[in-house]
Parts: sequence; C-alpha cells; structure tokens
Amino acid sequence: MIYRKKSELSVTPIEHCMGGKGIVMMEKLLDAPLEMYGKGRAYVRHTLHPGVTIGRHTHTGEMESMVIVAGHAVHTINGETQHLSEGDIIAAQDGDTHEIACEGKEDLVLIAQVLYTK
Repeated sequence: MIYRKKSELSVTPIEHCMGGKGIVMMEKLLDAPLEMYGKGRAYVRHTLHPGVTIGRHTHTGEMESMVIVAGHAVHTINGETQHLSEGDIIAAQDGDTHEIACEGKEDLVLIAQVLYTK
C-alpha cells in the first residue's frame, strides 16, 4: 500500500515545461516507474497559473491521460482544440501530439498519468 498526505508532497517548479510558457508546479504523486510497476513514467498533479502552458509534444511508446481537477484549459491535440473544465478527461494516445494551457483567471489543476504502451 502507498499512502501519502498532501502535506508530505513536495512541489517542483518546471520552467518552460515541454517548451511551454511560465512555470508548471509539479507534485509527484507516485515515484515512477518504481511505484508504477515499471508500466509508466509519471503520475503527477500539475498546477498552472494563468498564462502558463505545457508546450507541444508527441507521445511515442506511451500514452497520457489527464483529469481536470480545477480551472479551465485550452487543449490542442493533433490540431484539434478543446476547451476543458473541472471533471473533463482527455487521453493522448501513442503517436498523438498535444499541448495544454491555463485559460482564464484562476489556476488550472490537473492530474496526469503517463503509461508505457510497449
């Protein structure tokens, strides 16, 4: 069993995440790949302040799912733009190219999980 309190998590600032703008505040929820049985490279909570983005990137040999916990986002995947809000879920499959940005005046909080496909 793994049990962690929010107060035990450390926040890591990631400047220009994937070539994006600003600083993404990342909290590792699991120590990947060890705590993901080698099946994934990330299980994190990201907080993006207004104007912050995670830049355009392609998933190769992996897929990423994201759940919007709070705030609003603009997500572009394979050239298609979506406006996301609390409770919405997206999944970038192996080979997909995407980016996400905080939209609006409040922070965007999301949970992201990256799993290996091979």
